[in-house]
Amino acid sequence: MKNKKILLATIISATLPTALCEAQEVQSSMHKLLVPLRTLQPFLADEDKFTDSDNSDQIHEQLIALRRDFHSLERVPTHYKAQPGFQESINNVAELLDDASRRFDEGRKEYAWWRLQRLPTDCFSCHATYKVSSQYSNTAMVDESLSPLERARFLMATRQFTEAKKTLAASLKDPAYRLYDDQILRSLLLIETRISKDPKESLEMFKEILKSDTLPLDDAHTVTRWLKGLEAWSKSPPVREANKLSAGERLIRAGATRGIDFAQDDVALLRGTALVHESLEGGKLTEAQRRKAIYLLGYAYSNLPQFFTEGWDELYLEKCVEEFPNTQEAKWAYNIYSDKVMDEFTGSGGSNIPAEVKLHLEDLRKKAYGEKEFAPKA
Repeated sequence: MKNKKILLATIISATLPTALCEAQEVQSSMHKLLVPLRTLQPFLADEDKFTDSDNSDQIHEQLIALRRDFHSLERVPTHYKAQPGFQESINNVAELLDDASRRFDEGRKEYAWWRLQRLPTDCFSCHATYKVSSQYSNTAMVDESLSPLERARFLMATRQFTEAKKTLAASLKDPAYRLYDDQILRSLLLIETRISKDPKESLEMFKEILKSDTLPLDDAHTVTRWLKGLEAWSKSPPVREANKLSAGERLIRAGATRGIDFAQDDVALLRGTALVHESLEGGKLTEAQRRKAIYLLGYAYSNLPQFFTEGWDELYLEKCVEEFPNTQEAKWAYNIYSDKVMDEFTGSGGSNIPAEVKLHLEDLRKKAYGEKEFAPKA
């Protein structure tokens, strides 16, 4: 028995420092990202500031630091790299930063700013998907010149969820932000469904918000719909691991259904995406199932209203095209993606789309439909 205890102690002493070292290295790399991200906050919030030549040197310097420190994160050993989707998320953000930085240096500042709008939500997308235990508490890193909504966005991107909820809840009570109630409410629901995942607690929170009688009528109706969705969730049995993809698909398809007298079911869509993400994390999907899962995420996020998940739909729709070119899902994904980009830049049928964005769309289109369909006919 004594020898067994000695052996056990030896094993623990040999493995624990490595695990702790890896955890500390990941945390250290993440903390390095906070400084350049904080400095860039006011520029990401204001396109005019971002494109002002007087700010070019400062933005260039912070983009270099952000790229350097994010790429160092790619080399840090962590068990999350074994989980499907994690490395893709890291790669996507790294590519986003590389592309935006390159275009900024080329003078394509509008395009760079457009690309960087996805950064906070891409960060939160990863944080809301993987079960990372650590959370930051670094409110001093938030630029106080930002509006409460912009601060909350940064707090969500940096895993400061408790502070983000406080900031959002306080904004709801401030008449100065009455016009932004829909944004605030949707951010709160997002945290509740993707981070807290306690429908009973969420029910109580939104019931209290509804009792305040300060919400505009449309927002009050929206919260009433959410209460029905949360009530249904609170009564739903747990979903078995093997059934998460099919259950997520049912929720997404049901949630995306609209009618004359009802809108999409936001709670069902967010619940469905959570289950699909978890099925991807399980690592046991076939290629066909994975293709369906990634498409479903893009489809679901594209059906959620603005201020829920900006950029998440583009992330997964683009991923579907890139990973599964010339498939039916890739074609569906491209069609949704191109419609969204067109809407972002127009009122004039796409005539205001920057040349670089058009080239990006054309490249995706060729991948989605296959190069042969675009070859000149003899």
